[in-house]
Amino acid sequence: MTRIFIPGVSLFIVILFIGCGASNPILATIGDEKITLRSFEDSFVKNNGGWDTSAAISFEDRQKFLDLLVKFKLKVKEARAQGLEKDSAILSEMDSYNTSVAQSYMIEKEVVEPGVQKFYDRKKEEIRASHIIFHLQKNATPEDTLMAYIRAMNAIDQIPSTPFDSLAARYSEDPKAKSNYGDLGFFTSDKMVPEFGDACFLLKPGEYTKRPIRTQYGYHVVKVTARQPNSGSVRISHILLRFNESSSDTVAVRDTAWMIYKRLKSGVSFKEMVKKYSQDPRSGANNGDMGFYERGRIPPEVANVLYDLQIDSISEPMRFNYGYHIFQLTEKKGLPSFAEMQKDIKSQYEQIRYQYEYKNYVENLKIQYRVLIDSTVVNMLISKLDTTKTADSENLKDTLTAEMLKTTVINCTGRPFKVKDFADKVTTTNEYKSYRLTPANVWVLVTKLVDVVALEQHARHAAERYPVLAQLLQEYEEGTLLYRIEQDEVWKKAVVNDSLLREYYNAHMENYRWSERVNFAEIYTKTDSVVKAAYKKVKSGKDFLDVAQEYTNRSGYQEKKGVWGFQPFTFNDLSLKASTMAIDSITAPFKFEKGWSIIKALGKDSAHVKTFEEAMPEVASTYQEVASKQREKEWVEALKKKYPVTINKEALPEAFKRKRVESQ
Repeated sequence: MTRIFIPGVSLFIVILFIGCGASNPILATIGDEKITLRSFEDSFVKNNGGWDTSAAISFEDRQKFLDLLVKFKLKVKEARAQGLEKDSAILSEMDSYNTSVAQSYMIEKEVVEPGVQKFYDRKKEEIRASHIIFHLQKNATPEDTLMAYIRAMNAIDQIPSTPFDSLAARYSEDPKAKSNYGDLGFFTSDKMVPEFGDACFLLKPGEYTKRPIRTQYGYHVVKVTARQPNSGSVRISHILLRFNESSSDTVAVRDTAWMIYKRLKSGVSFKEMVKKYSQDPRSGANNGDMGFYERGRIPPEVANVLYDLQIDSISEPMRFNYGYHIFQLTEKKGLPSFAEMQKDIKSQYEQIRYQYEYKNYVENLKIQYRVLIDSTVVNMLISKLDTTKTADSENLKDTLTAEMLKTTVINCTGRPFKVKDFADKVTTTNEYKSYRLTPANVWVLVTKLVDVVALEQHARHAAERYPVLAQLLQEYEEGTLLYRIEQDEVWKKAVVNDSLLREYYNAHMENYRWSERVNFAEIYTKTDSVVKAAYKKVKSGKDFLDVAQEYTNRSGYQEKKGVWGFQPFTFNDLSLKASTMAIDSITAPFKFEKGWSIIKALGKDSAHVKTFEEAMPEVASTYQEVASKQREKEWVEALKKKYPVTINKEALPEAFKRKRVESQ
């Protein structure tokens, strides 16, 4: 049958294959596995510094990468064919890696990222609230805690019939409440401790908490009085006039402040008044500029004044307990966008709210997976342990019966946590190793591990929720399989023995040469007085090596009588100096490093080929690499026969064009 080649039709077929639905054509096949153009691009980008860098790399380098990718796929395919992914060592490593990486990933996605966004969103609104506080020490007794709670509930019960400010002045243990009646002014909820901020955010103006809010400071009764959009930040300058320590001149300072204010109102330059009168050296150097302040960073009574000022207008003198301020408003700006604030917002979130939200997150996981301690098993475990030993001082699994190790100590939906798991954790985790196995400490450890169990159980399903994580875990598994299969098929099968090494050495002996070398001995001391004493003995006829053994301070050389052995001429400054000396000649003391040295030339050796014994370490290393490369080449060729490889050469030039077109 005659075959007729029609150029037009052939070109149409190629275009159809690369274009059309083939915007993601098949670039290569390995057996029944396919590498698409997009998957090739993704792999290339990950290994070559991003899309733009990858798009600029030569076509030849892309071909080399495709060859490496095909080999990688072949090896991983063979590893799976041999069932290595089911090997116990690999399963153990993958379980450990999966839970570790998955935990970090899911905490970032489920705690940090939404937390940072919420943290920013709450900045969009300012809340004005009043509170009544009943202080509690951090380690307050249950009795004191209950009494504070009762007092707080008593105040709440009176709110419907008594003005909140009156209750704050009467009951609040905040010293300022007598003067500000509990009013905290406007603030964004992120400026308060998390429990307080959350409570405020949920209240409408006029509403109050029906139950006391517990924070690190005690119990709070909170009432929100107003809410408004974030008023941004203000840039202010000031003139500061301080009182003397005696405060006897307060009237004079007040009068001076008002005089300055009047002159400013009459048109005198604010900068001029700063230079002449302000007693704040830090801002004075900047013409009184104090920078930007958010409302929450300013006392409420000051903020109310400043935020009502117009640009370049000034405030009346304001008295503080140390002096008078006159403020000038120089600039106002609204809340920056999330993108502009993201880095700072994340840092603030991690400092203020992360620990609080992480703790709540873990508590919810413990409920979700029904994580509960079996106290009977804990007590049974305690009875079997030596309380005089630490967790890492003995192998716990060897001291416990097989039946005990199989017993569940922490119940968890999906995967119970057994005594064996407890033993593994406490003996391999640095945080737990130093705990003595007292009954109290065992309970502490089990309680800590409740959080670990909840997080690990949630992490085991993380890849189902996040395709990106699933891809990351798959890549790690493939890397683990690649390492294992190469160990088995290349390194262990690359034959290396003495006869082969000698044969290789004989063929390549010119590659293993000694350069010109010199052997010398040194007497090294830290002080010139000691080196002079040593030199005097040498000059009197004492054997140089014996004197070196007696006097040299160089670590490791006293027992060698100062002998360095044969070293290349250029090894260091000592060998360079010795290379110019006559054999058996001795130098006078000279300054070297942080002390003094005397050297004696003992012998010289011209450049020559190393013997097989001398070259053995280098020969073995080089031959191992050569043999491994040859073994790998043969193995890859065998794999290509087992899993036929087809390359679509027409598709590779289309790499990295897709996004260029999309971005135009």
